[in-house]
Amino acid sequence: MNPGRVGAGGVKGLLLGLSAPASGLRAQKLRIDTIALNLANAGTTAPPGEQPYQRRVVELASLPPGVGGNGVAVPARPALPMLPPGFRVHEGMDLGRVGDDGVQVVGVTEDPTEGPLVYDPGHPDADDQGYVRYPNVDTTREMVDLLEARRLFEANASVFEAMKSVLRRSLDI
Repeated sequence: MNPGRVGAGGVKGLLLGLSAPASGLRAQKLRIDTIALNLANAGTTAPPGEQPYQRRVVELASLPPGVGGNGVAVPARPALPMLPPGFRVHEGMDLGRVGDDGVQVVGVTEDPTEGPLVYDPGHPDADDQGYVRYPNVDTTREMVDLLEARRLFEANASVFEAMKSVLRRSLDI
């Protein structure tokens, strides 16, 4: 047996167990950032003829069985039904495959539903009939999604710490 080599995967094989929870941490951080953006723009309106802020949703997918992850980082339910292909990726969002196993960020999409139309003739963005179109952001739903993302982040952090502990103990063998 070669020194520095552990089984067939070597030392590198031991570190592969960290990629699934690391991908979950990164994916949940992106969800939390996107939810914060939605909450920050919940009251943003636009002048007549323009579209107000549209709620953004991070789409996640688990990698195929046998690749790794076992759904640790994937939300229990999708935030929205799958949207049609051709989703709009927003500038500054770090997307793409997060790791070799775990969870994959598919994209950041806009929720296509329209926001509420509220009668407020004194509002600067009111149309000719006095209606204002508000964003399609439901703060209650966003808060529930935020709690879910936070719990999933914490779960992935716990798994990551447990794996680090196992790796430390394996060095003592």
